Amino acid sequence: MEFQVLGPVEVFDDGLRLDVGGRKQRTVLALLIANYGRPTSVDKLIEGTYGEDASEGARHSIQTYISNLRSRLGDVISSAGHSYQLSDDGSTVDFVEFEQLVGGARARLAEDCRTAATELRVALEMWRGLPYEGVDARGELDLEIARLNELRMVALETRIEADLACGRHQELVGELEALTVEHPFREGFHAQLMLALYRSGRQAAALRSVSSSNRSSSRTPA
Repeated sequence: MEFQVLGPVEVFDDGLRLDVGGRKQRTVLALLIANYGRPTSVDKLIEGTYGEDASEGARHSIQTYISNLRSRLGDVISSAGHSYQLSDDGSTVDFVEFEQLVGGARARLAEDCRTAATELRVALEMWRGLPYEGVDARGELDLEIARLNELRMVALETRIEADLACGRHQELVGELEALTVEHPFREGFHAQLMLALYRSGRQAAALRSVSSSNRSSSRTPA
């Protein structure tokens, strides 16, 4: 069974997308996925699903959602005391695979830039939108979403680093120019653009990119 959260929350079994219910039930599932392989207490599920709007019947509703999910997903959700856990036995989660791909690619970058770049492209293609899109977890997933978004930026920077190491300087200029506009305070993209321009024989443009980067840095919010 495949759980996907690098975009809308979805579940696939043998390539078939499963119906995991409405927004609140999907939120319960998202919270379990975020804690993949670790128990999540009922209290945390209530807080993430209802926040301050939780009523006296919220605990019963959570148990109903869990029961519905179990009927659709099978034994992949286990219980222990007042907690539930998404099993890591025989199932996969896209963000776990993404982290493993990125970690492996970064480890082999120095010795094999082409393989590293290819693996990072595969990892980045796993993203289908904003992480946990379509789920309202009352702030419970904010830190995890921020972590995943940052890891995506690191993966993108590392993929460009791998391409630079493989000599694809001219091919990268257009992409990096767009990235420095989209992420003006991301210094890594500015540095990579300067390097790509310089190695492409465009020294004057490289110097202009340094000036542009310095102006962006001076505007960075405190």
